Parts: sequence; structure tokens; C-alpha cells
Amino acid sequence: MRLRFRHLFARDHAVHLTGVQLGLVAAMSAAVVLGALPAEPAFAHLGGAAGLPLRASVALANAETGAVATTADGAEPDAGVIRLRDLAPDAARLWNASNPVSPLPNPAAKPFHLNAAGVLDEARAVDCMTAALYYEAANESTDGQRAVAQVVLNRMRHPAFPKTVCGVVFQGSDRSTGCQFSFTCDGALARAPAPEKWDRARKVAEAALHGYVMKKVGEATHYHADYVAPYWSPTLVKVGVIGAHIFYRWTGGAGLPPAFGGRYAGGESHGIQIATLDNLSRSPARLALTAASEMTAPAAAPAEEAVSSPRQIAAAAEPELVTAAAAAQDAQALTKAEDLDWQGRPKVQAHRLAMPSAGAAF
Repeated sequence: MRLRFRHLFARDHAVHLTGVQLGLVAAMSAAVVLGALPAEPAFAHLGGAAGLPLRASVALANAETGAVATTADGAEPDAGVIRLRDLAPDAARLWNASNPVSPLPNPAAKPFHLNAAGVLDEARAVDCMTAALYYEAANESTDGQRAVAQVVLNRMRHPAFPKTVCGVVFQGSDRSTGCQFSFTCDGALARAPAPEKWDRARKVAEAALHGYVMKKVGEATHYHADYVAPYWSPTLVKVGVIGAHIFYRWTGGAGLPPAFGGRYAGGESHGIQIATLDNLSRSPARLALTAASEMTAPAAAPAEEAVSSPRQIAAAAEPELVTAAAAAQDAQALTKAEDLDWQGRPKVQAHRLAMPSAGAAF
């Protein structure tokens, strides 16, 4: 009996161990299967106004705005795919809010001091920077405009961009591949600027070109409005949000200070829309100042009557000749060297009394 009991206990114990092993194998298999499944992106769980996942919120935002996302061939995309360029403004804001600002260090750029070759280059640089701030951020705060100006300067120092202010602002405006700043190729320059806003943008531009640094954006080289979601935004480092603009820098060493060693090249008048900028800079305040300076300026002396005779023209153009006789007369009028004292002044002639000869009577 005792031997039979031991045999049954040993058999039950073996069955129990086998069940435990099978359970462990099943658990490990389930873990492997779950690990192989594609992970849900972090932004998919960002709740909208109603606590919905982002994909549902994006669909809801598109439905409210009437936007329909389609692929290149006109077909509706897969429900699990988000095409950034197809997002409606509200959906783009949700997408942008789901991407936090990078916790990586964001060192500030070095101050830039414009060292133009002349007055014309300096004026062109200020005009180009002012146009960028006005048409890109006229309704932004002063910090918002300063951030845009910093992006222009950061690009100018980076090897991937031109080395002048106007070259950066108008890059691509003459090519069919598109411009870097949209206002240079979308017809915005045809709109006359508001004088007050233009003057405010000019002050910010002048400060940026003479050493002001917007530290909040660091070495940012890209930005976009919060109501759009460019395809390139996930590939860059998000460094900050100021107003309605989101700012990014390059990844890796390309976005760190050592990469921004480019020097200002000068030559601002090359390859830009000079006539357009000249018209924009003619604000009413500047025109009034010019008119006032012309009214207070002294009248120029009347020009002499033109010489119409060819002989008179030749006589007027003929240089005056110095003759030997004229030179001799001038030499006689000069004081001789022996008549000058050691200081170069004429000597004082002393009157001497003549002594009578011997035997002479007075």
C-alpha cells in the first residue's frame, strides 16, 4: 500500500511539473508574439477635445472642416496611415502638439554684426530682412519676429545656404523647384505693406543685423506655422514654439554651433528683386522725411551760362601757361634770402652814422 501511494504521488507530481512547464512555454510564446507586433505611435494616444486618440481626433477634425484625405491616385488612404500634407489645420495643430520640444541642449547662436562693403549693401540687407519679418511674421509678437530673423542669420552661417541676407531670403525664388520663404514666390510682394508694421519689422531687422541674439530658438534653421504639418518636420529636432511658429534645427552635428562657421560674403544686390524692395521701403514716413529735408536744404547756386562757341570752349578748357617773364616778376616780388633772419622774418635795417674822414671839419 505504501509503495502504491508513493507511485501515485510521484506520477501526480510529474504531471504537475509538466503543466507548469507548458504554462511557462505558452507565456513566453505570447510575449514573443506581442513583441513582434508593430508598436502604436506615441502620438496615437494623444487625446483630442473629447479624449479620443489622435487618429480619431484627426478624422473628426477633417470631418468638421470638410477635408478629405486622398492618395496621389485619388483613392482614400488606409485608415492607419496619416499623410501630413493632407491634414486640415485643426488636425495639423493636434499633430504638432503631439510632438514635444526636444529635451536636448539648445545652445544660443553667436551675435552677428553686419560688415557690409558699403552703404548700398547695408541698405539691401536691412530691406531683405525687413521683408522677411513683415511677410512671414507681421502679426507675430516682437519675439516672434526676432525668432524669424535668427533663422535667417543661422541659415546664412550654415554651409547649406547662401552667405548673404538677401541670398537666404530669396533662395529658390527664381527656380521652378520652389522658394524657401513662400512670400518671395506666391505674389505676396505685390501687396503694399502697412507703414506701422513695416517700420516695426525694420527695427527688429536692424537689431538682428547689429548683434541681437534670439536665444530661445538656438541654431534653428527651419520653422513653419502651427496649422500645417510639413513632411520634413519629423526628421528635425524641435527646439521651441513662439507664437504661431514652430522652430527646428538639424539633427546631429549639422545642428550644433561648430557647423555654423560660414562668413558673410557681401554683395547683397546680386540676384534679388531690387526694384520690389525699393518700392516697399518707400513708406509714407520715409517720403515725408525726404520731402522735409528737400524743403530745408539750401538752394543750389545758379549754374553759369553754358559756353556755346567752340573757340570759347577750347579757351576755357586750355590750362594757363606760366611764362619766364611772369616767373621773373613773381621772383622780384619775393624777399631775398639774405634779407631774412634766422626765423624767416625780414631783417630790420639799422641806420648807421657815417664817420667823417680825418681833417674834415663839421
